[in-house]
Amino acid sequence: FDRHGRVQQPSDLLYKKNIMVLRGSFRPITYVGFDMLKAGFGLFKKEVGFDRNKKDETEVLCEITLNNLIDEGSFDERDFLDRVDILSGMGQDVMISNFREFYKLAEWFRRFKTGQIRMIIGAATFKNVLEPVYYKDLHGGILEAFGKLFSENLRVYVYPAKDPDTCVVYNCRNIPVQDGLRNLYSHLLSNHLVMDIPNCREEVLPWFSHVVLGKMKNQDHEWESMVPRYVSSFIKSKNLFGYRQE
Repeated sequence: FDRHGRVQQPSDLLYKKNIMVLRGSFRPITYVGFDMLKAGFGLFKKEVGFDRNKKDETEVLCEITLNNLIDEGSFDERDFLDRVDILSGMGQDVMISNFREFYKLAEWFRRFKTGQIRMIIGAATFKNVLEPVYYKDLHGGILEAFGKLFSENLRVYVYPAKDPDTCVVYNCRNIPVQDGLRNLYSHLLSNHLVMDIPNCREEVLPWFSHVVLGKMKNQDHEWESMVPRYVSSFIKSKNLFGYRQE
């Protein structure tokens, strides 16, 4: 879907373009997701380059994977389209995929002869990406997966995550890594295949979608301060995601 909510062919939006993509549930997008896009694009402009006169050469995507929706057993077409409407209303192009693993998404992007690819991944999610257990179905395990993910034109931007119990803020430099993967991970860091996103808003780190939904369910109006004003107005005007006026 383009930023006007119109269905587009992937080749029309992606062919030979530089791509920055953020995966999420966006139910709804909060200030965390908004900051991931803003701060991530700040790094993208510095590292990849961005010419406003050639902005058609760059594509910024919010990606929702159907795999997560189906696994949750809560796939609802209207609910799903409401997320697209909110993101489109914010001027975002939206991509729907059925890729569970990030390396499969990367391989798919390369079908369109893309330029540079940058994936924004939260530190908590990236910790899971570094777990070998998720690649047992590959003959080469995590080495094969990373070979497919980190090939030539792709880098990962890591957005920090705050541990709710210890209040420790994790980034790509202090994220826990298994002993057997330390050398591999050191290689990724030293070659700038994994990079921290600077200038993030630490105060918004706890404001995940599930926190907003919980407060919404309990009719705690604090949720409205955790999302952009456009988002809260849209949700309230259409009674989305279980919101009901008192």
